[in-house]
Amino acid sequence: MTNDSSFPDPRPRSWLDAFPWLKGAADSGTDTWWNDVIDDTDEAVRRQRSAQISELAMAHLTQWTIEQIFPGLAPDVDLHQLQLPARAINALIQHDCSRAGDLAGITLDGILGWRQVGVGTVDAILQGLADASASVTTPAVMTDYHVVHSAPQPQVEQVRLPKWMSTSVDDLSQIATWYATIGLPGQPLLGTPLPPGAPEEILRARQRLEALRGEDILVADERDMDVAGLLDEALRLLDPRAAQILSARLFADNPVTLDEIGKNLGVTRERVRQIEGKARGAVLGFLSDGGPLELVAEAVRGLIGTIRPLDDLVTLIPALRRTVDAVGQPAWRVLDRLDDAYEIADGWCVAPTMTAARTITQTLLQERADKYGVVRLDSLDLIEASQLERLPELTASWLTHCSYINHGDFVLTRTQSVGDYGAAILSVAGTPLSAQEIVDRFIVERSSGSLRNAMSQDDRFERVDRDRWALSEWGMDSYAGVRSLIREQVARGGGHVGLNDLIEYITGKYSVTASSVVAYASSPPFENRDGIVRLAAAGRESRKSPARTRRLFRHEGAWAYRVRITKDHLRGSGFVAPMAIASILGLQFGQTRQLESPLGPQAVSWTGTQPSFGTIRRFLMDSDTAADTDAFVIVRDDGSFTFDPARELAGDALTDALSLIGAPGALDVAEAREALAKAIGLPKDSPVTSVIGGYRERGDSDIADLLTGVRDILETGHHVERVAPTVDVDEIMDLL
Repeated sequence: MTNDSSFPDPRPRSWLDAFPWLKGAADSGTDTWWNDVIDDTDEAVRRQRSAQISELAMAHLTQWTIEQIFPGLAPDVDLHQLQLPARAINALIQHDCSRAGDLAGITLDGILGWRQVGVGTVDAILQGLADASASVTTPAVMTDYHVVHSAPQPQVEQVRLPKWMSTSVDDLSQIATWYATIGLPGQPLLGTPLPPGAPEEILRARQRLEALRGEDILVADERDMDVAGLLDEALRLLDPRAAQILSARLFADNPVTLDEIGKNLGVTRERVRQIEGKARGAVLGFLSDGGPLELVAEAVRGLIGTIRPLDDLVTLIPALRRTVDAVGQPAWRVLDRLDDAYEIADGWCVAPTMTAARTITQTLLQERADKYGVVRLDSLDLIEASQLERLPELTASWLTHCSYINHGDFVLTRTQSVGDYGAAILSVAGTPLSAQEIVDRFIVERSSGSLRNAMSQDDRFERVDRDRWALSEWGMDSYAGVRSLIREQVARGGGHVGLNDLIEYITGKYSVTASSVVAYASSPPFENRDGIVRLAAAGRESRKSPARTRRLFRHEGAWAYRVRITKDHLRGSGFVAPMAIASILGLQFGQTRQLESPLGPQAVSWTGTQPSFGTIRRFLMDSDTAADTDAFVIVRDDGSFTFDPARELAGDALTDALSLIGAPGALDVAEAREALAKAIGLPKDSPVTSVIGGYRERGDSDIADLLTGVRDILETGHHVERVAPTVDVDEIMDLL
């Protein structure tokens, strides 16, 4: 191996030299502290800088590895000597990390996902690594010189305006003179119709201006310098070896190992790692230098919004399809690898991450779903697209990508069990179906017998014929009945039927009086308007009350919403809230509220499709909460806000149910039953079956399942042994 002397160790070193990504990750402003010399920094300011570096890394570089974030960090640095708090040392020991090299290949996102490791612990580790990394040198990655060819400046009398400019000035002057002549000197020259009677030469002048194109103004070299060309030019400013390393590591579909690159370049593995980290930070700076690349990066972030198909993005910005020759990748891929504000995968552009986009989708579906988990596709506003006619197709495609089941114009969100799936199918059909007809509409293989057994033991269903099933809420009589006949005729008529036709059909076939048909057709679940009978509006799209909103529970003087903490929460992202939160706070669309909390104001806003909470990162830091754990965000009746981590599940059904609603665990059976009822707005003495049904109807099936397992305890206060039936349900039905 060589000593790699072509990469000098410059001193003194600035923060930007140690962390080349700082300029690209930090907010633009007047404070450019990253240019300060590290050696001139006192201890207090140094600690402040380490904290800023940690915060910026967690906000923008979660997909980067530790070696990329800290390019100057030597792999043999002893992590136990970094003066870390005990909890950070324990976390490193637990994950077999004693030296910096053990962390080198781990992404920040991976560390944030360590089990039982809170965001405060990760912050302490990052600050320690930043301080250690600021004490060593890193290689230079930019070329040593830039040749700028400047043509001699002409004398004033030699300056000539380009033809397009002189022509445009003449046309503008001609239009302005005409406006002044007719008494309209304040009229805009462009963007408004010409006044009636404008002369032909004025019309031609306006047409020439409106027909002016970019290629009429730019010279040949400028016309070819699109975003792909600009990225290629920026990458070629790097030292050739640095560019080669980025091409093989950052932008490659199958990255080459550090050892292999080191052998090819004749340098050590550690040197390759340092060059890669510093070069990556330098390239990130190209997106924040105020030039065209920064404008393109901002435009891409704005267009993506939350979810946009990749093919639609490149339709709007065609240059993103072009290949960046320096790395052999399309421009969109290069921008994606550099910009941590969004993620592009499987043909979808999402912000900030795929996990966050899936969470937003899940929350919106929960808000729009009826009690059977059915949502109309046209009620969802998820996808950004330039062609509105493609929205239904794109929405269905995205939901399939998120592993939901599309069924015609609907999406089914609860299909985990055969009973849930069957209830959803019936909700969409709106009419009774046989077990086989229901199973035939499944996209998974299930038997009609298993579905029939499930429905016969589930109070959501009612058998209305020997093998025809309906939803109990329809209020249909078993086997037959006027309501059943009306519903069938409405369904056959495509959603409506004439009252006279209905009377003629039913009275001609069954011994039912016309007045009975009229009475049934004019009462729920039907409505009769001007002689046309149809299903009454089901209120599927109505805003759900807090008591009917999944994962939202009533506490003493407050509402507590249970959330699953993700890495996006840890990095400081806000998150969607159910519509019921807006109802609780009296929040109107377009408004933002600041709720008082022990750690300062907490923002709750409704400026998009759904209400949303602002970042809760400071609460996670304060409680050292880890990813993949539950917590409650609590909105109190007095308008204040608190945060409370949830207890871990203990394996006891009743205790776990109380944990999932945020109630104390040390309650006797009577107190537990009362707390469970009050949490969803039921009277404290409600029957246990009503409590279980209430949780299942609002979508809290996990709690309903736990309570079903301890139903006997809740009803009697002690275990009751039940004798299992020995006769199969199918046998009973065959006898009926």
